[in-house]
Amino acid sequence: MNKLKLFNPNRQLASFVSAMSILVLSSISMSLAQSVGTLPVVPQPQHKPLVVLISIDGYRNDYMSRGFTPTLKRLADAGTYADNFTPVFPSITFPNHYSLVTGLYPDHHGLVNNTMQDPSKTKQIFKLSDRESVTNPFWYEEATPIWISAKQQGKIVSTLFWPGTEVLNHGLRPDDWLNYDDNMSSDKRVDQLLEWLNRDESKRADFATLYFSEVDHAGHEFGPDALEVNEALKRVDAAIERFVKGLERLDLLKDTTFVITSDHGMAHVAQDHIINLSMVLESTKSAKLVWMGPVAGFNVESVDAEPMLERLKAYPHMSCWHKSKIPPEYHFGTHRRIPGIFCLADVGWSILPNLGMKVIPGMHGYDARAKEMQGLFIVAGPGVKKQTLAVVNNIDVYSFLTRLIKIKPEPNDGEDILFKQIMD
Repeated sequence: MNKLKLFNPNRQLASFVSAMSILVLSSISMSLAQSVGTLPVVPQPQHKPLVVLISIDGYRNDYMSRGFTPTLKRLADAGTYADNFTPVFPSITFPNHYSLVTGLYPDHHGLVNNTMQDPSKTKQIFKLSDRESVTNPFWYEEATPIWISAKQQGKIVSTLFWPGTEVLNHGLRPDDWLNYDDNMSSDKRVDQLLEWLNRDESKRADFATLYFSEVDHAGHEFGPDALEVNEALKRVDAAIERFVKGLERLDLLKDTTFVITSDHGMAHVAQDHIINLSMVLESTKSAKLVWMGPVAGFNVESVDAEPMLERLKAYPHMSCWHKSKIPPEYHFGTHRRIPGIFCLADVGWSILPNLGMKVIPGMHGYDARAKEMQGLFIVAGPGVKKQTLAVVNNIDVYSFLTRLIKIKPEPNDGEDILFKQIMD
């Protein structure tokens, strides 16, 4: 037998209230949906801008076409790329890195080679293998690099390697810096810089540098056309991708401007492309060979200078001058650290004191205008035009950087032309 269902007033009331609630909520939701377009948009918090200067030492401009650097290609396609990036002369690491951050030719900033002697400091020779000389302010104090100007003008600077950043200059160093460690992998360099950038706005850098060395090392040891160079390109490109993703995780990517450069290209040197100076050195007893390779420098007593220069001029595949007679287009020859007699080899040749010296398969230091010496230049980030420029000169980058960082530049040798060319 079916049981009769008894009327329950409380249950009916609950059902009525529930139904009315649904109607009211639906009405509110529809009203909000109709009016949401008129609500004021709450602005998202903006990070202060970050400018990152990246150097890939020894990256020749045509390496991009090999297809091993997709991250660099994406950045280039998204911003400004230069078909040719012309170094200062000589096309050597320390002179060019210091010109990038001072806007001065080596004749004016004083780092005229990777190896130097100074008449006023006869007991010390500047060479990259000597930590005492490389970290001695004496060699750098003729110029004020951009990280010092930035510090003096209230900016915060983090430098993951760059020639000169570990040196006390005008009583200052960057906020973050390390003694150079060539064994530090590209990935670890990226991770260290990201760690420094993972800070509150008040303590995080306005300007940072990042330096990669392994493409240059592979080019020297194996030559620019070797498979080992391609492998190095892959590793550095992967490290830059790691850096980009790290900035994205820190929510800094949209506020970051990348200025990616190299200091020079690389040329192949055949084993028999030696300019052997043994006879000249033996016949000129006062001559002291200071530099060798693509460029050679000699200090010699004045009485021997002209006879030695005449003998040197007889050699093929190189040009030699008294330092005061170096052609003006090189912007080189007035500094006291440049030896009295200077020689420049043709691209692909090496000047050596004897035939027993090892010929390095990949070299740079040649005429900065040579196609083999052209480097890399990419700018990517907010407000950067999508374009390809025919030529950008190393000496002009400094003024561009000071505008990006919004600091007053030091007097320099460059032209202030890039900001208008590159930024919207």
